[in-house]
Amino acid sequence: MANKGEWSEIYAFFKLLADGRLYSADGHLNVMYDKYTPILEIFRDDSPNRNCYKVLATKKILAVGERINLEFSQETFNEEAKRLLELISAPEIHDDNFNEVYSFMEMVQCGKVKAKSKDKADIRIVIHRLADGTTPELGYSIKSRLGGHSTLLNANQDASNFVFRIDGVSDEQMRDFNLLKTFNKKFVYLKSIGAKWKFENVAKKELRNNLNMLDMGMARVIAACLEKYYTGQASGISEVCRMVTNDDPLNVMCDTNQQMYEYKIKQFLLAFALGMTVSTPWNGSFNANGGYIVVREDGEIACYHFFDRNELEQYLFYNTYFDTPSTTRHEFGKIYKEDGNYYLKLNIQIRFK
Repeated sequence: MANKGEWSEIYAFFKLLADGRLYSADGHLNVMYDKYTPILEIFRDDSPNRNCYKVLATKKILAVGERINLEFSQETFNEEAKRLLELISAPEIHDDNFNEVYSFMEMVQCGKVKAKSKDKADIRIVIHRLADGTTPELGYSIKSRLGGHSTLLNANQDASNFVFRIDGVSDEQMRDFNLLKTFNKKFVYLKSIGAKWKFENVAKKELRNNLNMLDMGMARVIAACLEKYYTGQASGISEVCRMVTNDDPLNVMCDTNQQMYEYKIKQFLLAFALGMTVSTPWNGSFNANGGYIVVREDGEIACYHFFDRNELEQYLFYNTYFDTPSTTRHEFGKIYKEDGNYYLKLNIQIRFK
């Protein structure tokens, strides 16, 4: 059975065809209805024989593919979007309630709730860029606020771990630390015994090298953010960034008021939003090269285009937070001893608010 996030992809597909426009938004998810980009065509995947849904000037949608060549009114898609939004917004999802939606999906030859994708793009759209008249096909990632908090950066076992060296502990104190249940208690305990911790390295080379692609000091910046989060000081990205800026772990703020750390963290978020992962070597390319589409709680759709990257960066910066993944699954949160030294792994996971 599909979840709310997956159904939101179908909702966005219906709603975008009904609107025929991608409405831009500011950094706080406020839709700017006077700033829009016309939609010419929509595809739900990038396969060679994919269906094409063309937005016509006659307020019709022409669905064209190997098994379909039909016209539908935009109002039809609008009504189906409203029906689907009501179902998704219900406290619980029951697959039987979606029978009429499934029937309409079959009618328009949109067979699967979750679109096939080799990358971070959930939907592909041919837009008409009014600024220069071009009509590129771009990939967009869809995020929904109708269900649980979706992830920007998924934890991936040891691939997303950051290693810290712990000085000033004994074997007995290591055992006492590992018995504590929460990170707040763990770090309070380390402070109480006078222990110190210092970032050592990223656990796996893939993430280490990916971060170096962005900036040679990026790993230290993100490690400083994780320290703020796991010691219980803050979780929101913007608030954590403010604290890290005050600490200045790279020692770059002594003679400037430029927002060095905010810029670095925004580039980090943007990379993970559009292309980078923790476990695959990244070549610097953005797969979701169009940007982000966000389904708001009220069903309105906000679009952050990559070519308007300032708004996209602002949205990512103010609408994400650090989260704690499973400590057992991702093998972190306990002090371990290696070659006579003590170490602690902290895992990174980032979600949307």
